[in-house]
Amino acid sequence: MASLLSGPILVVEDDPDIREPLLSYLALNGYETVHATNGREAVEQLQRTPRPSLILLDMAMPVMGGHRVLTFRKEAYGYQAIPVIIISAGMAAMNPRDRALYASNYNVAAFLRKPAEPEQLLELIELHAQRLEGGSLGAPA
Repeated sequence: MASLLSGPILVVEDDPDIREPLLSYLALNGYETVHATNGREAVEQLQRTPRPSLILLDMAMPVMGGHRVLTFRKEAYGYQAIPVIIISAGMAAMNPRDRALYASNYNVAAFLRKPAEPEQLLELIELHAQRLEGGSLGAPA
């Protein structure tokens, strides 16, 4: 399958037992990836060219957590439109009201419980790739 994304998927995950299989799975499905093992590396990756088209973000990481990555993305010019899928044990357990507030405040497209089901993750990535190609980034999934 050819990727519809113009840039790579940024995978932000500190646990190599989760990160490495995820990177391999995405590559097998035709997606270019870059990765970061903490939030500080994620912010550095966001500032590189080509800019990521999608972010898969863990929230609990050393050095800088996912919340600070979301805050940077929200406040820095030009990064708000990059869709984010949070893959984290704690975030998926949030109540629906809090998830909705978090999604609207930080433009989070989806929340998945870690470890994410590969097929479900691929469906979300394909959905957002189609939205990016169609130019309709606004509505979270």
